[in-house]
This record gives sequence, structure tokens and C-alpha cells, in this order.
Amino acid sequence: MKKIVLVGVTGNFGSGKSTVCKILEELGFSVIYSDIVAKVVMQKNPELRRKLINAFGEETYLPDGSLNSKWLAEKVFATTEEAEENLLLLNSIVHPYVLDETELIINKLINEGKDIIFFESALIYEANIQNLFDYIVLVYADKDKVVERLLAKGKYSREEIERRLNRQISLEEKRKVADFVVINNGTVEELERNVKFIVEMIQELQSMAKKSKDNT
Repeated sequence: MKKIVLVGVTGNFGSGKSTVCKILEELGFSVIYSDIVAKVVMQKNPELRRKLINAFGEETYLPDGSLNSKWLAEKVFATTEEAEENLLLLNSIVHPYVLDETELIINKLINEGKDIIFFESALIYEANIQNLFDYIVLVYADKDKVVERLLAKGKYSREEIERRLNRQISLEEKRKVADFVVINNGTVEELERNVKFIVEMIQELQSMAKKSKDNT
């Protein structure tokens, strides 16, 4: 099977991961979004549905069978120790199914001829899956920028933003161990240039690895 490069794209709540991934898609790359994969398996996998209901109750799903996302978010993001435990429990239950589904998606993309695949997740380090990737790209934004952008969207209060950020390993800690860092403190145009530069570096590293292999 052809060797592919699997690149993790991570960053904390509000850092701009989705914007970076949209740029990657516009450049022609395939991006697997962990949140979308998680929602699909939570909705469609009968075994996972049973585990979630056993863990959190019948309210996990609405009467029409769809995932009760808002209710579940309140269970795991409230400012209580129980909520912190619920978040850990939810991730421990869902992550193995996400990884299994991701493997299927990756194999499909390989069969389509893709040689660089990006996987977006806020919890690569929290879930301790960093070793699954050839490279990890961290999307970094100063905390005041993150708070400013999220408040401008009007979806979260300052307290909710702080609470979610505090549930994740700090960007400063992640920055120390990431392979590449995309700074997202400026304009979208600046971000595009930063992303293109890192993509070119990854492609160059891939080319060098291929030449090295061919010469052995």
C-alpha cells in the first residue's frame, strides 16, 4: 500500500482550526473532521448508542432518535466536578469508535489516490493519540484574541468560553510538542499564507523521504 502522510490539525476552542481546515480544503486536500465523525457514529452505531444511554440516560437521544446534542453539552460543560467526569467518560466511550470510523475513511481516501490526509481534532493531545500522526499542526491564537472572536459570534458568554478553555491542555503546552505552529492572530489573508507555507514544508519533507527511500 502506498505510504501516506497523516497530519493532525489541532488547537484549543476558538483558535481557528475550522478556518485552517477550510483553507486546506480549498488547496485541494482532504480533511477528516473528528466532531463530524463523532456525531455520525453517535447517531448511527447501535452499540455506541446503547453505551451512551447506559452512561448518561435515555435523555441522550430525542424521541425521534436523534442525538440530544444540547442536553449532552450541558452535561459535560457545566461548572461542576460531575461535568468534568462526564466529559472524560464521554470521550472514553466515543473516541474508540471515532478512530475505527476514521480508519475506514482514511483507507477510502488512500484508494482514491490521496497521499496527504489531514485530521482535525481539538483533543489530539488530551486523547493521547498524537503518535498516530506523522506531523501535528497546532493552530495558535493568543487567548485574548480567542475570547474576542468567540464573544463577537454571540454564541457563548465569557464564562462559558473560560470554562471550555480550562478543560483543555493549554496552547502553550501544546506549542512545545507540535511539529508545526500556525499563528492565527491576524487576518484571514495572513492565515492563508501561514497555512500554505506549512503545507509546502510538509510536501517537501514528504518528497525528501520518498527520495531517501528510493535511494536505499
